[in-house]
Amino acid sequence: MRVDVRHWLKAGWSGAAVVLLVAVGYRYFCTVALALVLAAYCAHKVRRAMSLRAMARWAAAMGCFPVEPATIEWPWQNLHLQGSSKVTYAWTGDIEGLPVTFGEVRWSGNAFGGAVLDRDGKGTFVVVGLPCEQPPMAIRLPYTVIGDSPRLEQPALRHAFSIMEIPPFTVRDTELFTVEPREHALNPGAAYRAVRRALLVVRLLDIGPDRPLPAAPDLAAATDPAATPD
Repeated sequence: MRVDVRHWLKAGWSGAAVVLLVAVGYRYFCTVALALVLAAYCAHKVRRAMSLRAMARWAAAMGCFPVEPATIEWPWQNLHLQGSSKVTYAWTGDIEGLPVTFGEVRWSGNAFGGAVLDRDGKGTFVVVGLPCEQPPMAIRLPYTVIGDSPRLEQPALRHAFSIMEIPPFTVRDTELFTVEPREHALNPGAAYRAVRRALLVVRLLDIGPDRPLPAAPDLAAATDPAATPD
């Protein structure tokens, strides 16, 4: 099922409820008030569905396909010392010769402590499959280096993190992941930037390919100001 179908269905029933309420109870204030609330909810779901449809089309153009989050064992699941997290949408594919999975994640209770500043929130995640197993390592906020891998000593890596050219990251076995807070719903521009930044971490660690990430299809049309709040 397409990722936007659920939101179209919710928009459909809420829109139908608005029409019914207006038709049978337009003379009563409480009925009109409820109709206005449902109309706002319907509009929100329409915007969310359109945003997800654009996201799905862009991901397909990048050679990625949607995956069911519940079927994947996410690399951070056994790292949560407190709180919890849930992936709401995810796409996966081969980008620049590496398996990449990206999407939207929500968390609470400081589940991503050190990787993000917010105790509760949502954001964009990227998981990159590495060509070979690596020792545990990470760079967390505000500037905490975890692990003794010599790869963490690379000056270019340290500098990139100090100017926030790359986000906090964590490496476990054969996967590297990043989580970047984001208030708005995921869109192609945000997804592309998050993937590009995660792959830059891989390159600066000298683990992955050196080729630059190609321009994404229709990326110029996917700008943050058009993002839809969730």
